Amino acid sequence: MTLDELLLEWSYRSEKGYPSLDNPSDVLILENILNKLNLPTYDIISQLKEQVTVTTDDETQKTQTTDDETDILKKVGSYKKDDLLNLIKNMELDDKQVTKLYHRISNFGAYRPILKSLRASNYKELVVKRYSSEIQNLIEDLSPEENIKFLDYLSNPEKQLEFPTKAEGNLFELAPSDKIPTSVMSKIIAHTTQDEGKKGVGMGELGMALIFKNVTDSRGKGDLALDGEEFEIKGDGATLGEKPAAFPIDLNKLVSFGLKKVDKKYEIGTGEDIEIVGNLNKFALALSLTHKQTKDKKGFENALKETLTNDVQLGEAVNKLFNKINFDNPQSIQQEIALMNLYRYVNKEQFKHFLAHDFGAGGANTGKYVYAGGSPENIVDGLRGSAKFEKISWNNCRPRIGFKSAYLEEDA
Repeated sequence: MTLDELLLEWSYRSEKGYPSLDNPSDVLILENILNKLNLPTYDIISQLKEQVTVTTDDETQKTQTTDDETDILKKVGSYKKDDLLNLIKNMELDDKQVTKLYHRISNFGAYRPILKSLRASNYKELVVKRYSSEIQNLIEDLSPEENIKFLDYLSNPEKQLEFPTKAEGNLFELAPSDKIPTSVMSKIIAHTTQDEGKKGVGMGELGMALIFKNVTDSRGKGDLALDGEEFEIKGDGATLGEKPAAFPIDLNKLVSFGLKKVDKKYEIGTGEDIEIVGNLNKFALALSLTHKQTKDKKGFENALKETLTNDVQLGEAVNKLFNKINFDNPQSIQQEIALMNLYRYVNKEQFKHFLAHDFGAGGANTGKYVYAGGSPENIVDGLRGSAKFEKISWNNCRPRIGFKSAYLEEDA
């Protein structure tokens, strides 16, 4: 990339159409460009700043106007349309590059509608310009017709949709392609970034705030706000709080009832009546078989209840849901223990709305979602039967939520 091309790229990405070293957002854009080119970012920016500004003895700043600096400032800030046309005319571009440049120029006006929409969604000024640039860059290679349709949607509040609080659905169906092109939806829903505190902003968060006018950034707990209330979003395969491996079942508390882990299998029973479960992820089946063969069923239930409460640290969720378990049915054991973890998470974080979607690493990315709102009890009851979880095991009774085939209920 030549100096002219670099400056054109930098100008194109800047909010005002021309960059300034006094603008942190513009400096960040230049850093991103230089990093992609594997150039010494810090050295180049430091040299530019030293050339443009020095500090005199009385601590006032004066502009230095060397011939090189004047040339740089002229290139950065004084282009006219003819300059752009002449630059393009004199560049050696193949068809692929022409197409890419055409898309970039046609998408030049996308930044401000995106910025306005994100500001209306309550995003902080510390991040809103960066987020706007990220979304603009995401869609720049799409067809101009698709981007025009998206920008028209953002610019016309009467066309904008509200997220409906129904239990199951598909994000692509909620926002049909005549309003937002599917290609745009796919990119913005799958986008991840970081907030001002370097905390991850997961898939779906920024996209849903752009698409639905009743979804905004959160000012409290939760990833977002839905109609002003905390709204938690989880992608496919997300954990619900801390990593589950740190909270294993204490199997020693279950040995006296006939349940042991031997290498990579469970042994149930004693003597010649031992049954083998050869998959540690079939823990629900092992628990069901143990309950079936033990003579002290109440003692077994109490021991399991105690280790779920104190070792897995599911707390009051165990008391809320344990009696719903049908020990004759491994699916019931799988579901209720998974929902205990969901209850624990919702009760701890105190958000009022919860949604899980199928976008994620290895996810189907079809737009499918499940939703529930209200109290922890309401959210758990709302997701019972619709939400799927990773199969439980002795060292994972805080399973991930998701839509993968491996997250189906435990087989009998």
